[in-house]
Amino acid sequence: MIKSSYRVQRKISRLTLYAVLLSFGIVLLLPVAWMVTVSFRPNVEVLKIPPTWIPEKFTFDSYKKVLTNLRYLRCFWNSYFVSLTVTLLALFFGSLSGYGLARFNFRGKRALILFLLATQTFPLVLLSLPYFQVVVKLGLYDNLLSLILVYLSFCLPFSILMLRNYFQELPIELEEAAMVDGCTRLGALWRVTIRISFPAMVGTGLYTFLLAWNEFLFAMIVVESWSNRVLTIAIYSLLSEFVTDWTTMMSFSALASLPIIIAFIFLQKYVIRGMTMGAIK
Repeated sequence: MIKSSYRVQRKISRLTLYAVLLSFGIVLLLPVAWMVTVSFRPNVEVLKIPPTWIPEKFTFDSYKKVLTNLRYLRCFWNSYFVSLTVTLLALFFGSLSGYGLARFNFRGKRALILFLLATQTFPLVLLSLPYFQVVVKLGLYDNLLSLILVYLSFCLPFSILMLRNYFQELPIELEEAAMVDGCTRLGALWRVTIRISFPAMVGTGLYTFLLAWNEFLFAMIVVESWSNRVLTIAIYSLLSEFVTDWTTMMSFSALASLPIIIAFIFLQKYVIRGMTMGAIK
């Protein structure tokens, strides 16, 4: 009798949990579903009252408009170039710095870690004016290099801290064994530590890519011309005071979201493992 009651309670708890998760899932997916359905209808249908989920006229015109416009395609290229460059640089410098913080003790190490943590607490809007002045002084205004440097400045501390936590979990005996076999310290780092840190590298890299890909504020401040705009600014540019091309904006947003969604679908296990390693320390 007690056993049967326990099973019933367990089933109710499980059903409640599934109901809560399903409710959260629906709430989270509703904006995405609306974005997709708007992208497949003509502009005249977008503001129709009452709104309908299924388009009356199904069309690919907005997608064709985005994919055949060289100016829009240039924005895709700029976003990929900036995001991938920031990700690779953050992983390279982050792995070296994170390894140093994980393996060596030196004066000021604690202060340096606290400084890296403090950089993650500043609201980015407070830094917008100083960043703008630095970029103008360096002569990098309206240049993709300015975006790479600005994004790297707030992505690199995160990468260092994440990889440091991961490296601390790895047994140092593996590197010592490699050095006994003739590897230098850097050789042991590359041949052993980096190779077995694949989940952390993927998780950190994907999160860094996501930060750079979705960033809007600094892209708005330090870049002006269409040839140097990234996707977030290109999508925002479709908003105007009198006429807004909603279908093109939604199709643009859907295409911009696609790489991130695909990456998370195939790499989610590495992301979760990489992000949670070192969390219990």
